[in-house]
Amino acid sequence: MKKRPWKTSITAIMLGAMIVQGGTAAWAAEPPAAVVAAPSVNYGLTNDIRAAVKSVSETPTATGSQVAVTVRLYNGGTTLNRVPEHEFRVQTASGISYTLKPSASNKASLQPKEIAELVYFAAIDSKEIGKIEGISFVNVDLYTYPKVETTLLSMPTNQVWYGGIGSAALESITNVQWGGAFIIPGVNSGLTYAPVEASIQNTQTGRVAVVTVLVNNSGAGRETVPAFRIDAQSETKNYEGKRTETAPVVVSPGENTLIHYAIPVENGVTLANLVVLSTETFVPKEGGQPTELATAKVGINWPVDGSPAAAAYSIGQPIPFNAAAKSISKFMQASLMELHLHENPGEGYKTAVAKFKLTNTSTTPVVTPPFLSELTNKQGVTYQGTRQTNVTNLMNPGLSYVVSYSYIIPQSEDSESFTLKILDGQTAAPYTQTIAALTTEPQKETTDAPISMYPFDLKINDISTSMQTTAQLTYTYKLRMDLSITQQEDVVVDNNFSKLRFEIVDPAGRVVGAKDATFAGPNKLVSGVQTMDVSNFSSEQFSYPFTINVYETIETPNGTAKRLLKTIK
Repeated sequence: MKKRPWKTSITAIMLGAMIVQGGTAAWAAEPPAAVVAAPSVNYGLTNDIRAAVKSVSETPTATGSQVAVTVRLYNGGTTLNRVPEHEFRVQTASGISYTLKPSASNKASLQPKEIAELVYFAAIDSKEIGKIEGISFVNVDLYTYPKVETTLLSMPTNQVWYGGIGSAALESITNVQWGGAFIIPGVNSGLTYAPVEASIQNTQTGRVAVVTVLVNNSGAGRETVPAFRIDAQSETKNYEGKRTETAPVVVSPGENTLIHYAIPVENGVTLANLVVLSTETFVPKEGGQPTELATAKVGINWPVDGSPAAAAYSIGQPIPFNAAAKSISKFMQASLMELHLHENPGEGYKTAVAKFKLTNTSTTPVVTPPFLSELTNKQGVTYQGTRQTNVTNLMNPGLSYVVSYSYIIPQSEDSESFTLKILDGQTAAPYTQTIAALTTEPQKETTDAPISMYPFDLKINDISTSMQTTAQLTYTYKLRMDLSITQQEDVVVDNNFSKLRFEIVDPAGRVVGAKDATFAGPNKLVSGVQTMDVSNFSSEQFSYPFTINVYETIETPNGTAKRLLKTIK
């Protein structure tokens, strides 16, 4: 039987859209056009069943080659139709034909309007197969002598994946630049994809390249993200990736979502490309373990900098989060209210402190987002933030809460601006993804201005130290303070909020007295004059005059982080 191209008609066009992917889907406010490969041609296998090539691969193995083909069938009839009995063969440029085995999962019949995929595979102990030019369904009548073979359908193969490493190996597939939108040729889906972030992350098991992909559904119905994987390649080696989402990812019409791929790599490797591969499973009829078959569809250059672009940011403005991020409620408004960088006398390092105001704009309680944060200087050096230890779990509507992060930074750091990244550490755990990136400058302190400890403004009008001795020759220090404290409205402050620490330091640099004070609770600091007892120390530690260091302290899982607010002599 000769090959029968599908007739050009309105019906054929509609059915063709169902069986073979095509079209462009938007994934951003002003998306680039998706790179689309030439659509596969549909052919008639029977009067009602149409066939199209999904994928063809010929990849080298240790002893030869493995050949795999996936064909998509569509029953355009109104009744159940059986797939005709057949052998499945591939034809090479040299005229040799190879018979492939069908997967045990291949369907023998199709319901009306049903789409099914048939998988065929063969491991051949030869490295001289050559180029594949066509495939065919052949009916073999074994009950005649000599046997009679009838070709039911022959189809050309326009795109074959031959494996390999490097740019030359990717010439036979669709290639896109980093950040460009694409569809996956041959995959029955209207979803559009775009890589939005790539980073090398260190884990307890080694280095991993983590790639975040934005998925957009511009169609009219819900779609499940099909099975595919993303590998990374250096100039000499391939590294296999795996999607971190184990449950099916369903995308509603008009929705964007993010999926993630983790690719274990070696230390010091320089990556050159990413490769998107469609995956199928071949199940041997004679038993044995299923085999995953992967066919490269799209090549993407590995970016020089895979981080999302950082937006210029002014302190106090709402933070623009990635709209596709699921870890931040749409009713959650977040603003960076403070970013201070300070010396730590006697500690040998600097401390940066960032304070975020989180506001619940809904009418019901919402979960406090457990995001992570990083500071990166212009040279690309990154400092991981540590979140305060205790944070309220639920945020009530109409109120704001303050969450603080501290960063330990070397004394040599002199950058005047940083990129602040807010990271989701749960969706693709144990890996992170950037959900907001901001460029901002640490705030500079003014000598006469009130000290900002959002939501408080603190002014130390006067402070002095007095000392008393006991019969046991110990000394009790007292601080007399005149403070002015103002607080922003509708911002919740509880025992989780940072504290003030007063340290009395003698001329030798020894701390001879220390006391923490809170902004919440029965003994909280208030405006006006107040006296505070400080710790007792033995007589041999006494010396004069004293210096008073005033710190803001934040309790973190790594210990107490201190921000020097003022030094009074």
